[in-house]
Amino acid sequence: MERHTDELAAAPWRALGPDDTGRLADLLGEFWVAVLGSGLLPSETTLGIGKV
Repeated sequence: MERHTDELAAAPWRALGPDDTGRLADLLGEFWVAVLGSGLLPSETTLGIGKV
């Protein structure tokens, strides 16, 4: 089950490809830091597998 959900979650990233994924990360950089800093989203996944 876990592998299947990982495969489904990876589909958008594969569709973007490495260059556009990097571009998206660049565009979201400061915004994403502000979102995490706001406390509205957890900085640790709900699965307990690491911090963002």
